[in-house]
Amino acid sequence: MLAAFLVLFVVLIVLGVPIAVALGGSALGYVLLQDGLSLTLLVQTAFAGMSSFPLLAIPLFMLAGNLMNEGGITEDLVRFARLAMGHISGGLGLATILASAIFAAISGSAVATAVAIGAVMLPAMHAAGYDDDVSAAVTATASCMGPVIPPSIPFIIYGVLANVSIAALFLAGILPGIILGLALMTYMVLTARRRGYPLGERTQIRELAKGTVRALPALLMPVLIVGGILGGVFTPTEAAGVAVVYALIVGMFFYRKIRLNRLPAVLLAAGLETAVVMLLLGLSEPFAWVVAVEQVPLKAVDFLAEWSTSPVVFLLLVNLFLLLVGIPMETAPALTIVTPVLAPMAEKMGIDPVHFGVIVCFNLVLGLITPPVGGVLFSICSISGLSLERLSRAVWIPFAIAVAVLLLVTFIPTLSTFIPAAFLAASP
Repeated sequence: MLAAFLVLFVVLIVLGVPIAVALGGSALGYVLLQDGLSLTLLVQTAFAGMSSFPLLAIPLFMLAGNLMNEGGITEDLVRFARLAMGHISGGLGLATILASAIFAAISGSAVATAVAIGAVMLPAMHAAGYDDDVSAAVTATASCMGPVIPPSIPFIIYGVLANVSIAALFLAGILPGIILGLALMTYMVLTARRRGYPLGERTQIRELAKGTVRALPALLMPVLIVGGILGGVFTPTEAAGVAVVYALIVGMFFYRKIRLNRLPAVLLAAGLETAVVMLLLGLSEPFAWVVAVEQVPLKAVDFLAEWSTSPVVFLLLVNLFLLLVGIPMETAPALTIVTPVLAPMAEKMGIDPVHFGVIVCFNLVLGLITPPVGGVLFSICSISGLSLERLSRAVWIPFAIAVAVLLLVTFIPTLSTFIPAAFLAASP
């Protein structure tokens, strides 16, 4: 019966059926072929998958991100980053990375970060004499910090599916996100020196202070979210609600760009984005139920044990597998498929669940910049006017740097577990 279930799922994927339908359809086929199972079980499982309280954070964070975008924070963030980094070698590239990190901590989306920051910074770097392919590749890779730095929609999805603390996952992504940003900045400085990119003028203290004040409300939002979780003031779900209120107040009364007549459109956009994710999560639950009933993780562990029982070998294989999975698949659908299988396997191997969650999400996010079908690559191509072929060639060095950071995070668990262990006692 397991073979029929897997074959049906693969056939549906090959036919181009949406991932959510493929997940639910394969589970439906399993129920119909199995004697003694009622379709009611399928429906109940699907609704149970969407009724988890932590999932309420998804529409709230999406709404907060849309409100901040509508509030026009991008230009102020970019101006702040340029004032702070513009005088350094490769300063515009560094400003792009810094702005991406800040915006990522607001939107939690790699594609949203790439579009918002790229639309402003790519023309600026072109005008300053930066090579278009280098600028586009750095912007694309820097946007991958979005789902790693909290708040992160992939962390919420993984936490619900794997029954792992979302607060711990949020905190676990801080150091890996910072390391990725610093690694990309190092690459940008070296590239700028080698290619002779121009230096910007050193910013006057008064001008920098003015730019900082202007960007301060946006800068404080990630501090509010992470600080509130660290201080035990609110849970990640409650933090999402606070973020919505904060984004609305800032957008209406500080930036003064959110108009009441625009709120229905903002709410509709957030609702549509949420509906896609929730349908995917709901229909992934029957799929996960079949995987558990058929003991797929246990069988996979037994099969792997014939080759090696080493956690190091397991993590290497997981990294390779997930990088391949991330090529054709978006992050959220991939998470719903691989988490029910890989999370129990990692637990059997004695791997910290928070650490493993960071590895899985980091891996799948890199799929967004993996040629030839990465979603971020398409977004950057449309903004920059570069061909996908040219951008695909240019992105390999930043991509390799990101993979090196991934391996560093994989084999030094403390990078993921230190902050959660210190503040939440979530990891041993």
